[in-house]
Amino acid sequence: MALLRKEVEALSTDYPSLKVIAIAPALPVAVSAVSVSVSGIQGMNSRHRCSYELIIDTSSLAVAIPPVWVRHPPDADIKHANIWRANHTDHSFCRWAGTDLPSFCWHEYGEEWLNAPLDWRTLAAALEYVKQFLNTENHDSAAR
Repeated sequence: MALLRKEVEALSTDYPSLKVIAIAPALPVAVSAVSVSVSGIQGMNSRHRCSYELIIDTSSLAVAIPPVWVRHPPDADIKHANIWRANHTDHSFCRWAGTDLPSFCWHEYGEEWLNAPLDWRTLAAALEYVKQFLNTENHDSAAR
């Protein structure tokens, strides 16, 4: 089930910064990746707010929680306990940015995603997960 451009455009009211950054070569109306800015907590017990500029892989929403990379703030400035440092995991390379970037350590969110009904695994749902993720911390995480 491919994510279509019109589905991304429909979310622009709630996410004005949401942009398509990659399309599927075999199906030009299908979206492979998006960028978006989402507000979250700074982390490490700080409730201060910051804006996270993200890249989200949307190519496999039906089968896995989407990989998410952080373009901003810079890796050295990220304090959120559940964001892996760039170069830490096999998933840190972001092909759309062409470099290693910090990435989400989804933990239990991944299980919840796979337990959700297939028709619920959408970009809108992924963006809600992203907001929840960036506004909470699991201090048992080994990410930071």
